[in-house]
Amino acid sequence: MFASIGLIALAMLVAPAFAQRMSARAAWLLALAPLAAFTFFLSQLPEIAGGGVLTESFSWVPALGVALAFRLDGLSMLFALLITGIGALIVLYSGAYLHGHPHLGRFYAYLLGFMASMLGLVLADDLIAMFVFWELTSVSSFLLIAFEHDKAVSRRAALQALLITGGGGLALLAGLILVGVAGGSWQFSGLSAQALAAHAAYPAILALVLIGAFTKSAQLPFHLWLPNAMAAPTPVSAYLHSATMVKAGVYLLARLNPALGGSTSWSAILITVGAATALVGAVLAIRQTDLKRVLAYTTVTVLGQLTMLLGTNTHYGLQAFAIYLVAHAFYKAALFMAVGSVDHAAGTRQVTRLGGLWRYMPLTGFAVALAAFSNAGLPPFFGFIAKEFKYAGLIELGVAGWLTIGMMILSNALLLAAAGVVFVRTFLGREGNYPQRPNEVGLPMWLGPILLALGGLVFGAFNNLAEVWLIDAAVQAVSRTAVPVELYLWDGFTLALLASALTVALGVLFYLQRTRLRRRLSLWRALWRVSGDMIWDRLLKRVFVFAGRVADRFQHGSLRQHVSTLVLAITGFALIGLLASADQDLVWPQRTSPLNPAALIGCVVAVAGAAVAAVTPGRVALVATLGTSGLGIALFFLASRAPDVAITQLMVETLTVLFLALVLRRLPPARTVGSRKPAAKRFHALVALLIGVTVSAMMLITVSQPLPGDLARWYLDNSLPAGHGANVVNVILVDFRALDTLGEILVVALAGLAAARLLGSGKPGRAAAAGSPEFDSVLLRQGMGPLSALLALISLMLLWRGHNLPGGGFIGALVAACAAMLLALAFGVERARRVMRVPPAIVLAIGLATAAGAGVIGLLQGGDFLTGAWIAPGGLKLGTPLLFDLGVFLTVLGAVLHMLFRLMEREA
Repeated sequence: MFASIGLIALAMLVAPAFAQRMSARAAWLLALAPLAAFTFFLSQLPEIAGGGVLTESFSWVPALGVALAFRLDGLSMLFALLITGIGALIVLYSGAYLHGHPHLGRFYAYLLGFMASMLGLVLADDLIAMFVFWELTSVSSFLLIAFEHDKAVSRRAALQALLITGGGGLALLAGLILVGVAGGSWQFSGLSAQALAAHAAYPAILALVLIGAFTKSAQLPFHLWLPNAMAAPTPVSAYLHSATMVKAGVYLLARLNPALGGSTSWSAILITVGAATALVGAVLAIRQTDLKRVLAYTTVTVLGQLTMLLGTNTHYGLQAFAIYLVAHAFYKAALFMAVGSVDHAAGTRQVTRLGGLWRYMPLTGFAVALAAFSNAGLPPFFGFIAKEFKYAGLIELGVAGWLTIGMMILSNALLLAAAGVVFVRTFLGREGNYPQRPNEVGLPMWLGPILLALGGLVFGAFNNLAEVWLIDAAVQAVSRTAVPVELYLWDGFTLALLASALTVALGVLFYLQRTRLRRRLSLWRALWRVSGDMIWDRLLKRVFVFAGRVADRFQHGSLRQHVSTLVLAITGFALIGLLASADQDLVWPQRTSPLNPAALIGCVVAVAGAAVAAVTPGRVALVATLGTSGLGIALFFLASRAPDVAITQLMVETLTVLFLALVLRRLPPARTVGSRKPAAKRFHALVALLIGVTVSAMMLITVSQPLPGDLARWYLDNSLPAGHGANVVNVILVDFRALDTLGEILVVALAGLAAARLLGSGKPGRAAAAGSPEFDSVLLRQGMGPLSALLALISLMLLWRGHNLPGGGFIGALVAACAAMLLALAFGVERARRVMRVPPAIVLAIGLATAAGAGVIGLLQGGDFLTGAWIAPGGLKLGTPLLFDLGVFLTVLGAVLHMLFRLMEREA
């Protein structure tokens, strides 16, 4: 299962290169990835259909109980087949539909990225892993909707979809955390329905989960983003907004139905919201004249009905849910692709300009006919079976079901009328007024619609295939109890059949009277003026106005005020925390360390440097005094027997002074630094005193608390036997807590790249090319080469010995950066780049890859990510921690030099 996700993700990475080099053939090659995944899931179908379950699990964050756990059962199998099968057809369709588009490769990458995310979402068994994939679908769908970003309507639709689904995602995250805590498990398969139902947080869980699902699946009042997302290219509409993404919320409700679905609240909310959404979507669909928007609103209707069917929790209702899920994916994806073909061939999607297209596009017309019949719920199509079971499920519900049946008959009749508009009005009758002469589209564009439309016919006529291989296992996965599944086209004259006949008759009437019906609906002008879009726009405008006022209040441009406000806020929250903990047994230092003269001198130098910096009027003197303070701190660390920290502090101070000096050379001269007003100076002194006292108190309390389980002793005892290193600090960084270090060097890398981008490149100035004027002395210049080489050797020595003696990758990288900067200052950046041979940004990338690769070795050996692996050639212990430390070395070196070289190249 994980391999299927990885294969599609790999196709995403290579898609831009394939599209650039292979043009039209790239679609056929890229479609092989989802096709291979589809084949894999088909091969597992016999086991899943027989009631089996496949699981895979990879350790992710063991301390928090989070794992990449995947589970393939009937429900996830159904979705996985739809995602990969329809996905392969959509990739082929996209290559023809967007042929010649300059950003087709980017589109492939976005589409395949969404596909991998959606597949991970439906396969994930872990709550947190599922949420990660959930958010990835929101991000990738945003990129797809905004693909034509030069159009304002696309940007607006993408932002609206992201804000609505992203906001729902935040609510869902809180809900899933509560589900994990209350349900006794962080995996869907391990949740306890009894524990959840009896938990006091059940109402909050229900509200948060439903908000997340409703925003994703476009339920009232969050439905408005789905029709607006039709601004995306047609392949996006056919895939995301009919067969996959919009069903993610429905999938989550189905997945949680066994755990949360036993309450009256669950059923009442789902039936009420689902039925209302279905009716509103159907009414809005019949008012549209753009074929894509007609299909979009009918999708809203179907999503409402699927939600309603889950709320019934009856035998027929749950069977109707699984049947309708498949039927809708088949006919709606086919209709969207066909409408895109019509737009591509005729140059318009407006119903008023279309008609008689069958004579020009017979293959597309054939596919639309089959899909529209299934959409209308006519026999012998799969959509008819779904409609029969839907009515039977509502009848099972009793009085509430009969009240809902009226709304469903009305909404289904409007769906039939919409299907008539898409097929009869578009392909039959007299010829339309086309902007361009239409002709049949190529194989990649008609293959998908025909296959999917035929699927609806085959599953309807031979419904035993769907029952045995798909529907039965899916229903059992959704239901709280065992459900007997038996699909049929004919069950005699029943109340459900009577409701179906009434639906068809009413739908034909609506189609024949569609013009009058639209006219009648347009009379409700007062109602249509208050649209969801209008409310959204006004709400967003108010949010922006409020944000602007807040920004005007706080973004005043004064750095001193910003820092003062930040420091006061930190101080206030810290003091509140200290006061709130006053009644607890806080341990203050009972004894102090022996007096150390060297440490005392370091403290005096640090405090003196900081004090002088506070009253220093000039910038250069300010940098020098701050550097002096840093050197005092380094001396304190050295005297306190922390040589690694001391060396790091020393190198950081050196590079900081160098960086500030380069920055100050580009700033206009200033006579004084700091405020000239006595009142402001007193205020700043008070703020500094407050933060100093507060931080000191917090540090004293913190260091006086006993470590849990004597953690320090554990590190000391296990550093050498388990980590094969005598330098406990380095072993912790590159072995015991290597994941933390990996995250930290990733931050360093991103910060370096971002800072270099802000600093800009430009053409190197004279000083950058020929060396800084401060080093015009020939003797001094000649001494810089050997000194740089010596520093480079020292940096490698520090890297090599860091596991047992003071040193390590981080310290070594800072020393190597100093060596490179000496060359750059003496001979220019160009000379330093030639000596390095590899650009700093590439060094940075190699470092990150090396560090991550060291972690993968542990996985390959069957352990967790970043588990140490060791060999001992000739008795010398070598392991992945050294490889990881090399990655740290390269990442830090690349980030620092990339930033400093860019800054020096802008020197005039």
